[in-house]
Amino acid sequence: MVAFERKEIISATQLVRQFSTFLTELSNRTLNKIAIVRNNEMEAVVLPVAEYERLVTSAKQASQKSIKDFFGTLDSESAAQMEEAVRDCRKVDLNEW
Repeated sequence: MVAFERKEIISATQLVRQFSTFLTELSNRTLNKIAIVRNNEMEAVVLPVAEYERLVTSAKQASQKSIKDFFGTLDSESAAQMEEAVRDCRKVDLNEW
């Protein structure tokens, strides 16, 4: 779970009333992220654009990795078995669940 500093957790009402201030603090990196709370539940997180782009790029790169990228640490038989298991997982019909 991501940790938030006290100053990074705000209510939805507070965000509406001070939107410009919070946007400036994110842009200036005074705040790295903002957690928005509504009815005592965390509902959303606001990030600077650069951080969002970094996260999306990292996620895309991770999803494009293959078992073959780890061949240096796996023997070829284990890697082939893992790739087959991953392919089989992708065949699961989610409507059956």
